[in-house]
Amino acid sequence: MTQIVKLSLVASVLLATSVFADTLEEAFKASKVMGEIKAEYAYSNFFGKTSFDDVSVIGGSLNIVTGQYYGLNGTTFQTSHLPDIDSTGGVFKDDLEAQGSVLSEAYINYKISNTSLKAGRQYIYTPLISTSLDGKSSETLLKDSFEGYILTNTDIPNTTFVAGYVSKYQAKTDGMGSPGKFEKFQDGAYTMYVQNKSIENLIAQAQYLDENGLTSGTDKDVFYLQVDYTLGGHTLSGQYLSSTDKTQAIKFQDGQLWGLRATGGLGIGQLGYVVAYSSSINDGAIYTGAGAGTTDTLFTAMPVNGGAVAARGNTNTIVGGLIVPIAGVTMIGYAGQSSCSDNIGPFGGDFKAIGAVAIYPYNKNFSIKANYEHVSADNVFEDTEVARVYLSYKF
Repeated sequence: MTQIVKLSLVASVLLATSVFADTLEEAFKASKVMGEIKAEYAYSNFFGKTSFDDVSVIGGSLNIVTGQYYGLNGTTFQTSHLPDIDSTGGVFKDDLEAQGSVLSEAYINYKISNTSLKAGRQYIYTPLISTSLDGKSSETLLKDSFEGYILTNTDIPNTTFVAGYVSKYQAKTDGMGSPGKFEKFQDGAYTMYVQNKSIENLIAQAQYLDENGLTSGTDKDVFYLQVDYTLGGHTLSGQYLSSTDKTQAIKFQDGQLWGLRATGGLGIGQLGYVVAYSSSINDGAIYTGAGAGTTDTLFTAMPVNGGAVAARGNTNTIVGGLIVPIAGVTMIGYAGQSSCSDNIGPFGGDFKAIGAVAIYPYNKNFSIKANYEHVSADNVFEDTEVARVYLSYKF
């Protein structure tokens, strides 16, 4: 935090003392203020606990971005408060149990021609490094964040290239009732990402992430490839991941997974569908990357409980859902099954899930969403049930 403050102060002094002071004033006058007021209620006995926890949390975020002047300066504050909580089982300690405020973004973004450099605390959204995603299983009231540098270039037509370095990470909570603090992330992590849209109706993207562990026995790396092809109102997608996680036993360090997904309309009114399949072919589980959002990277990640089950080694997973708009409400019903050849321990064997999502955008600013998911497992005595309700007002 101290380094970021010093960097911001130096930049401000240099700009303020330049001959372009009037332009700097205009930049501040053109600042954009955005934010969200949010409330969430959650109820769960996650992973078969014998008792249910429930929590109500309110809060939100405030984001300020200056106008153009050699680049952008941005900050995002987040706050969370717990008016009601019953958490004897600790289900939400890493997710929603946070009371307090945190500065999650404080960055400077310099742009020259088709190249930009974003430095400081920031949200990042890539397949292998990702802040929690709205509308996915990783969504909660507080977002996680990173500290580092992201270089983006678009000189090549229809191509976006990203190179990044991450040095610190802020989790959603600290596990002890407060928002997460920025802590050292391994011994630093490097990533390269490229997206290309040169072929009509086809989007290809690839990413590599290399995490330097504090010791050689904690190194991690993962490669990701995804291709999406749109044809006649349907999108067909493929993905491939290959990872090495040296924190695991030698037999379980290497993981590989491929997945397929199809989405589109059914040709009956506004009915839609999604179906996905994935298969991990090594003994080791797939390491999907850094940040809460990477729990949703796999095509077969469930809307509430994410993709941890599908990421197991030697596992086949299939998920299907039906999208039904009714009187302004989008209803999504879905079911899935994940089968693992390893039937040892509570995380082995088969998992079955059914669930529903209801989304009601009252207007462009205010929305209501409710999720429910029921999961049964071969080696867990109690079925898991999760219910979440979100209220959001964006301004």
